[in-house]
Parts: sequence; structure tokens; C-alpha cells
Amino acid sequence: MGKCKSFSEVIYFCDGKKCCRYNEEAKSCLKELLCETGLSNSVSLQKMKCQGMCKSAPVFYIDSEKKYKKEVTKKKAQKLFTKYIVA
Repeated sequence: MGKCKSFSEVIYFCDGKKCCRYNEEAKSCLKELLCETGLSNSVSLQKMKCQGMCKSAPVFYIDSEKKYKKEVTKKKAQKLFTKYIVA
């Protein structure tokens, strides 16, 4: 049995039907920022089941802050990264 990789931060994104239609741009932006800053080994981007907030799609959750972020666009993803991950 292998060891699970330990991350200091986890960002979850809703994988429900509606969120899936709209979250690709924000996910890609976050992945790029993690790679560019060298944080991809300490910050994980994981999917979560539908959170029932479909009217606010796409929905992301910042684990360390215990906060849901709604209607996350590429621009909001960049701000989220700067405010919660890099800070």
C-alpha cells in the first residue's frame, strides 16, 4: 500500500452537471498558477460532489478558509489564488 501525498492546502471544485459546464477555465487557470509558482506539490486541486449550489455555478471550496466561492471565473480564480494561496 502506497503513502498518500500530504498537501498543506486543498482547493475543491464542484463536479456536478452544471458546474462541470463552466469550471474548466477556472480549473485550468488555478493549475497553471500552481505550476508557475511551484506550489503544485503543496496545494492540491480536487473534485467534490455536487454541493447543491447550481444557480451559483461553478463553485469552488477553499479548505483552509472553510469558504465556498461561487460563480468562479478565470479572473475570480486568479484573485482567489492571490488572496488565499499565495498570501
